[in-house]
Amino acid sequence: MLPGLILGVLLGASCISVVWERDRWHRPPEPAAVETLREGESELSACLEALGAPLHVWQVAGGYALSWAWYDAEELSYRIEAPLTHAFSASLDYSTIDRETHGLLLLFDEDDRLVLVREGFLRDLMAEDDARSPALPL
Repeated sequence: MLPGLILGVLLGASCISVVWERDRWHRPPEPAAVETLREGESELSACLEALGAPLHVWQVAGGYALSWAWYDAEELSYRIEAPLTHAFSASLDYSTIDRETHGLLLLFDEDDRLVLVREGFLRDLMAEDDARSPALPL
């Protein structure tokens, strides 16, 4: 039943659009710069000198976090609109940008010493940070 409904919406849709584009914003830190960072040793000033200004800064219990983010990917998105009545229509949007944004997360203690370095997808890093709060690892 569901495949028939989907097919009916697609065939009866008043508008179907597909977009493929290349987006690039911000640049990833140089790998050599990230490799110089040492948990428990590196100070905030050395990290900022190596990486430049962060995209986000926020306070966490026992210290603060800094993050850098970059995106360099091809994106496929589509939109389907189907009229339901003369006055109403339904639409569906889909995009992959949030799944492909990369990031670097640094956690510092109150003495400006680097406690944690993580690199990966930004959404995963933010989820890790939420799970880790309210205290920094010792």
